[in-house]
Amino acid sequence: MAEFALAVPFDGLGIEKVGVANDLPPHVTVLIPCPGEVPAITEVLAPFDQFDVTFTRLDRFPGTLWLAPEPSEPFVAMTEAMVARFPDWPPYGGSYSSIITHLTVAQSQLDETATLVEPLLPLASRAESVVLFTSVDGRHWQEHATFDLG
Repeated sequence: MAEFALAVPFDGLGIEKVGVANDLPPHVTVLIPCPGEVPAITEVLAPFDQFDVTFTRLDRFPGTLWLAPEPSEPFVAMTEAMVARFPDWPPYGGSYSSIITHLTVAQSQLDETATLVEPLLPLASRAESVVLFTSVDGRHWQEHATFDLG
Protein backbone atom coordinates (compact mmCIF):
# COMPACT_ATOMS: atom_id res chain seq x y z
CA MET A 1 0.00 0.00 0.00
CA ALA A 2 1.32 3.43 -0.90
CA GLU A 3 2.30 5.93 1.77
CA PHE A 4 2.13 9.69 1.19
CA ALA A 5 4.16 12.58 2.60
CA LEU A 6 3.48 16.28 2.07
CA ALA A 7 6.58 18.49 2.21
CA VAL A 8 8.11 21.79 1.11
CA PRO A 9 11.28 20.88 -0.83
CA PHE A 10 14.51 22.88 -0.59
CA ASP A 11 16.77 21.40 -3.27
CA GLY A 12 19.02 24.43 -3.75
CA LEU A 13 20.53 24.74 -0.26
CA GLY A 14 23.85 23.17 -1.22
CA ILE A 15 23.82 20.59 1.56
CA GLU A 16 23.71 16.80 1.40
CA LYS A 17 21.81 14.64 3.86
CA VAL A 18 23.97 12.20 5.84
CA GLY A 19 22.77 8.78 6.98
CA VAL A 20 19.09 9.54 6.32
CA ALA A 21 17.23 6.33 5.48
CA ASN A 22 15.10 7.78 2.67
CA ASP A 23 15.72 9.50 -0.64
CA LEU A 24 13.41 12.48 -0.13
CA PRO A 25 15.11 15.75 -1.11
CA PRO A 26 15.95 18.24 1.67
CA HIS A 27 12.54 19.42 2.89
CA VAL A 28 10.38 20.68 5.72
CA THR A 29 7.56 18.23 6.35
CA VAL A 30 4.00 19.53 6.28
CA LEU A 31 2.29 16.20 7.02
CA ILE A 32 3.38 12.58 7.19
CA PRO A 33 1.59 10.27 6.93
CA CYS A 34 -0.75 12.12 4.63
CA PRO A 35 -3.82 11.22 2.56
CA GLY A 36 -3.27 11.10 -1.17
CA GLU A 37 -6.35 13.19 -1.96
CA VAL A 38 -4.97 15.71 -4.46
CA PRO A 39 -8.17 17.78 -4.99
CA ALA A 40 -8.70 18.21 -1.23
CA ILE A 41 -5.03 19.08 -0.62
CA THR A 42 -5.20 21.63 -3.44
CA GLU A 43 -8.14 23.25 -1.65
CA VAL A 44 -6.38 23.30 1.73
CA LEU A 45 -3.16 24.83 0.35
CA ALA A 46 -4.85 27.38 -1.95
CA PRO A 47 -4.75 30.26 0.61
CA PHE A 48 -0.99 29.94 1.23
CA ASP A 49 1.49 32.27 -0.47
CA GLN A 50 5.16 31.81 -1.26
CA PHE A 51 7.54 33.03 1.44
CA ASP A 52 11.23 33.49 2.14
CA VAL A 53 12.88 31.08 4.56
CA THR A 54 16.19 31.31 6.38
CA PHE A 55 17.87 28.41 8.15
CA THR A 56 19.97 30.11 10.81
CA ARG A 57 20.76 27.37 13.31
CA LEU A 58 21.24 23.66 13.80
CA ASP A 59 19.44 21.71 16.49
CA ARG A 60 19.04 18.07 17.48
CA PHE A 61 16.52 15.42 18.26
CA PRO A 62 17.92 12.13 19.56
CA GLY A 63 19.84 10.70 16.60
CA THR A 64 18.95 13.57 14.26
CA LEU A 65 20.65 16.84 13.29
CA TRP A 66 18.30 19.41 11.78
CA LEU A 67 18.03 22.97 10.55
CA ALA A 68 15.44 25.31 12.06
CA PRO A 69 13.47 27.31 9.47
CA GLU A 70 12.60 30.93 10.15
CA PRO A 71 9.83 31.80 10.01
CA SER A 72 8.33 28.51 11.15
CA GLU A 73 4.76 29.81 11.38
CA PRO A 74 3.79 29.25 7.71
CA PHE A 75 4.82 25.60 7.95
CA VAL A 76 2.88 25.15 11.19
CA ALA A 77 -0.15 26.87 9.64
CA MET A 78 -0.06 24.52 6.64
CA THR A 79 0.18 21.50 8.95
CA GLU A 80 -2.68 22.76 11.11
CA ALA A 81 -4.82 23.42 8.01
CA MET A 82 -4.17 19.89 6.75
CA VAL A 83 -5.02 18.36 10.13
CA ALA A 84 -8.20 20.46 10.34
CA ARG A 85 -9.25 19.05 6.95
CA PHE A 86 -8.00 15.52 7.71
CA PRO A 87 -8.38 15.00 11.48
CA ASP A 88 -7.64 11.27 11.16
CA TRP A 89 -4.14 12.14 9.86
CA PRO A 90 -2.19 13.72 12.76
CA PRO A 91 1.45 14.65 12.09
CA TYR A 92 3.80 11.68 12.45
CA GLY A 93 0.81 9.48 13.26
CA GLY A 94 0.22 11.35 16.53
CA SER A 95 3.59 10.35 18.01
CA TYR A 96 4.39 13.92 19.13
CA SER A 97 2.32 16.50 20.99
CA SER A 98 3.69 19.57 19.22
CA ILE A 99 4.79 20.58 15.73
CA ILE A 100 8.52 21.31 15.49
CA THR A 101 9.28 22.39 11.95
CA HIS A 102 12.67 21.20 10.81
CA LEU A 103 14.81 20.16 7.86
CA THR A 104 16.66 16.93 8.65
CA VAL A 105 20.35 17.15 7.77
CA ALA A 106 21.82 13.98 9.30
CA GLN A 107 20.92 10.82 11.16
CA SER A 108 24.49 9.61 11.56
CA GLN A 109 27.85 11.37 11.95
CA LEU A 110 26.00 14.20 13.69
CA ASP A 111 29.02 16.04 15.12
CA GLU A 112 31.01 15.78 11.90
CA THR A 113 28.06 17.00 9.84
CA ALA A 114 27.40 19.88 12.23
CA THR A 115 31.03 20.97 11.86
CA LEU A 116 30.62 21.05 8.06
CA VAL A 117 27.20 22.72 7.96
CA GLU A 118 27.56 25.42 10.65
CA PRO A 119 29.98 27.59 8.63
CA LEU A 120 27.41 27.65 5.77
CA LEU A 121 24.71 29.21 7.94
CA PRO A 122 22.56 31.11 7.43
CA LEU A 123 21.07 29.41 4.37
CA ALA A 124 18.36 31.33 2.55
CA SER A 125 15.68 29.97 0.26
CA ARG A 126 12.10 30.48 -0.81
CA ALA A 127 9.11 28.20 -0.20
CA GLU A 128 7.43 28.18 -3.61
CA SER A 129 5.60 24.86 -3.65
CA VAL A 130 4.50 21.90 -1.60
CA VAL A 131 5.01 18.40 -2.97
CA LEU A 132 2.99 15.26 -2.30
CA PHE A 133 5.45 12.37 -2.38
CA THR A 134 4.48 8.69 -2.55
CA SER A 135 6.34 5.56 -1.50
CA VAL A 136 5.57 1.87 -1.36
CA ASP A 137 8.43 1.01 1.02
CA GLY A 138 9.01 4.18 3.10
CA ARG A 139 12.55 4.61 1.75
CA HIS A 140 12.17 5.40 -1.93
CA TRP A 141 9.93 8.33 -2.76
CA GLN A 142 8.70 9.96 -5.93
CA GLU A 143 6.74 13.10 -6.66
CA HIS A 144 3.00 12.44 -6.96
CA ALA A 145 1.68 16.02 -7.21
CA THR A 146 3.01 19.57 -6.82
CA PHE A 147 1.01 22.43 -5.32
CA ASP A 148 2.35 25.86 -6.22
CA LEU A 149 2.00 28.43 -3.47
CA GLY A 150 0.33 31.74 -4.45
